[in-house]
Amino acid sequence: MTAVTQASAPGRVVSRAPAWVPVAVWGFGLVGIALGAAGIVGVQADVLSRILGSASVVVGLSALAWGATSLALGRTPTPRAAVIGVLAEVTIAVALLATAPGRAGILAIALLVGLGVTVACGIVRGMRHPSERTSLWSLTGAAAIVTLVVVPALGVCQGAALIDADGTILPVVTHVGH
Repeated sequence: MTAVTQASAPGRVVSRAPAWVPVAVWGFGLVGIALGAAGIVGVQADVLSRILGSASVVVGLSALAWGATSLALGRTPTPRAAVIGVLAEVTIAVALLATAPGRAGILAIALLVGLGVTVACGIVRGMRHPSERTSLWSLTGAAAIVTLVVVPALGVCQGAALIDADGTILPVVTHVGH
């Protein structure tokens, strides 16, 4: 295993995933939170979907915190725990397929699984071959790509929360003028 030693702490091995990994983790966490919220508040939500939804929200919030911590520290904190968290969220998302909101959000679940595999591979790559620091442009490019992929998935999650028993999507009541 190749590792880079940090100058401020001699002998300490530092894992540094590529700069796009924390940004991708944010997208991953947002989709996980949206799927969890759809499972909790969905029109057809049952006990199983609420339990899985709550777990998905907790792991998604942890992913957002991990991504922020990773960018703040300039290294990959707890890489093994991060990979385990990604695998846990993917497992929860696949289990959501057993519920009505999960079946309605199949595209969001597929995106979550794809992002999860990508993030886990990036973290493992950073453990074996630490990445050099990157520029603001690479972070901006990663954010643009993740945004293009994640925003449509968030819309699918809203549809999953609003699906009725007959398969139609209920309208969102805005209460304008009340």
